[in-house]
Amino acid sequence: MDNKEFEQLSSIWQSAEQKELPEMDTLLKRHKRQHLVLKVNFCIELLAILAVSVFFVLSLFKSFDLIKQLWVGFATVWGITIFVLMNKSRLSSLRQLRSEQISTSIEVHTKLIKNEIFRWTLSVKATWIFVAALMVFAIARCYFLNCNISDMLNIGISFLVLLASIVFFARKNKKAKEVLSALEQ
Repeated sequence: MDNKEFEQLSSIWQSAEQKELPEMDTLLKRHKRQHLVLKVNFCIELLAILAVSVFFVLSLFKSFDLIKQLWVGFATVWGITIFVLMNKSRLSSLRQLRSEQISTSIEVHTKLIKNEIFRWTLSVKATWIFVAALMVFAIARCYFLNCNISDMLNIGISFLVLLASIVFFARKNKKAKEVLSALEQ
């Protein structure tokens, strides 16, 4: 190998080295933001679960109609189940974010992104389940009880919000999968 070939090889190696550092910086910034978001989401979801649980207990004591009790009961069980599954993944991510390897290990970043993909996928599936249950609730309510235009409007808006959230979750999931694919290459 002569000097010219060695210099070319050296410049190729140095340029490849420089490209990898900004990606790691970008990943570090992404995961630092995610650290705060994970904690905020935990607090918001905990408050929501507590509110729905209190509402469920009140519905049992205040003698709400059976359909409303079933709906609030479903929402409570659904919410607690999703809360537990999401926070298991979040706690795993928070542990990895605190590790010393976060600044150097691509493997840690890969695990973090896989956890994120799991959470987005779970959000999409859980929201579809919620949409299906809301549809059953709406049909049962309109079939067994009087359903006025205001009720139909509220249910329609709820469906639109849920469908918009599914689109949002699916886009976030797709973006996380793209980041994972780029990271694995």
